[in-house]
Amino acid sequence: MCARYRNSAIGGRVAESVLAILAFLLAAGIVTESPILLDTVPELLWIPLSILVPGLLALTVLVSVLAHGIRLGSAVLDSGDRIQPGDTAVTRILASVMLGILAMYTLWWVVASLYVHYLAPTGGVSPAIWPPLFGGVLGALVLIQAVFFQLFPEGPLSRLESLSAG
Repeated sequence: MCARYRNSAIGGRVAESVLAILAFLLAAGIVTESPILLDTVPELLWIPLSILVPGLLALTVLVSVLAHGIRLGSAVLDSGDRIQPGDTAVTRILASVMLGILAMYTLWWVVASLYVHYLAPTGGVSPAIWPPLFGGVLGALVLIQAVFFQLFPEGPLSRLESLSAG
């Protein structure tokens, strides 16, 4: 694996983690109705901030899920050495599927909110509350996944197998 790929992968993980933290803090500020968050952010920036942060997080999660799927596909087709340690673990596959579904749902709400606010302004209740809430859940799950796979890079079952074999 070349150094350039490793550096870009690490940079992608850092960007995903930063976006996950921001999305989680944004959702926590909305749920708790934090006066610090709601009073300090100008109203002109509030809608784009509350929509774009979860949207960017959802896009990064979808890109990483797609990359995981391509690596799995190349392992199944035996068309290269793209597979990384732990890619075939059941927990990582389930995490990718779950995060991918939640990321698509979050991105759907982001697109709907952008459409309502900027392309077809209508009266009524704004759907802009949903992207930060789903983005906050997605951010929390991304952070939990990052910690989990730092502790168990090959999956938790491989750790149990190595303990029972030793």
